[in-house]
Amino acid sequence: GAGVVPGCCGRPVPLGVGARASAPGGTYVIRPARASDFPAIEGLLSAAGLPLDGVEAGPGREYSVAVDEGGEVIGVAGLGVYGRYGLLRSVAVEVSWRGRGVGAALVRDRIAAVEAHGLVGLYALTTTAEGYFRRLGFEPVARESAPAEIRECPEFAHVCPSTAVVLHLELEDPAADPERLKQAIRERYGAAAREAAAGRLATCGCGGASAGGVGECGPAVPELYDDHEVASLPPAALAASLGCGNPTALADLREGEVVLDLGSGGGIDVLLSARRVGPTGKVYGVDMTEEMLELARKNAREAGVQNVEFLQGEIEALPLPDASVDVVISNCVINLSVDKRRVLEEAFRVLKPGGRFAVSDIVVRGALPAPFRRREKLWAGCVAGALEESEFRRLLAEVGFEAVEIEPTRVYRAEDARAFLGHVGLDPEAVAAELDGCIMSAFVRARKPVA
Repeated sequence: GAGVVPGCCGRPVPLGVGARASAPGGTYVIRPARASDFPAIEGLLSAAGLPLDGVEAGPGREYSVAVDEGGEVIGVAGLGVYGRYGLLRSVAVEVSWRGRGVGAALVRDRIAAVEAHGLVGLYALTTTAEGYFRRLGFEPVARESAPAEIRECPEFAHVCPSTAVVLHLELEDPAADPERLKQAIRERYGAAAREAAAGRLATCGCGGASAGGVGECGPAVPELYDDHEVASLPPAALAASLGCGNPTALADLREGEVVLDLGSGGGIDVLLSARRVGPTGKVYGVDMTEEMLELARKNAREAGVQNVEFLQGEIEALPLPDASVDVVISNCVINLSVDKRRVLEEAFRVLKPGGRFAVSDIVVRGALPAPFRRREKLWAGCVAGALEESEFRRLLAEVGFEAVEIEPTRVYRAEDARAFLGHVGLDPEAVAAELDGCIMSAFVRARKPVA
């Protein structure tokens, strides 16, 4: 209805209780609703054409209000708590304050309340604002897929019409279910392999777009490979390139070395490494996605490269013996793993004494805001699962590596974030500033001690 401000998940840090906010034309405070506020709340909802059924404070029903400098209630947002789930309701703003961000601030406050309760999902019902909800991170779901706690609540059962669209905001960390997350990543990258095999640019990954563009899932780094470097490679190898760097150019590979690529995808870094190590060397690629392995082997045959081998496996359990490779490379894959310590332990295990760890990856500077960690598409896009810089250094040292270096190759700014956040269901304008300078592509080096 008129005046309704749908819920959003792409939001800055919520205002604290009683915090004062500025809006064009005045300031306001958001605070918990009091009993004396409910006549004004009902007036706002009536003016907005929203139902008044069940609009009262009580167990499982919480409201926040926005109050102007004169103490008048100018906005309201409600939250119903049903078991492990929340339902956003009764969001309205007084006419003269609409368009000033008051509603968005109220919704952010209610989402903060959802998080404080430890709920695993937030639902909303709408008859008019599906597109708005989708832009802000909610996904439409079938009515029957909503949990029983939501289906049986009064708003769902009889207050809102049966024609209302049901939308869901995932609040549970995807890493809480590693197998589900792994399957989602496998399916997404399998689809990327099929796109590349069909002659189309893969659109999901760190660099899943044309040079200088932005992929469906994450940031892209332009011009990772020069034209001369890739001129003789099959087009599908370049089309399936989903990395955030060029480890083959930075790893100082030498004639006769044995190289392992973690998460080798369509094989571009394996094929380039094979040239560098020459016929006396060898390069292994390990990938868990059958479609990528099939594509990589086809690319190797078309390129006429003999000194490569692609193995199916997971980077947390490498199918190679101890001390069998000279260099471990990877291109924007370690961030996809839930168990990064295990990945680094495995890399350390298969390296020979004195062997080198030389990977390109997405690295976070400072804490990545919790809402971004919970976006499954941002896991697949190499952002949500990225290690914080100091944590990456700590883990490498703890598993036994020495001479650890992390060299930024590109720091992503707010404008970069705006481009890829829209693909993952977050409102770019609301949240891009939070990621400004927080995410970087980096080259990570370390060495296994000789002794």
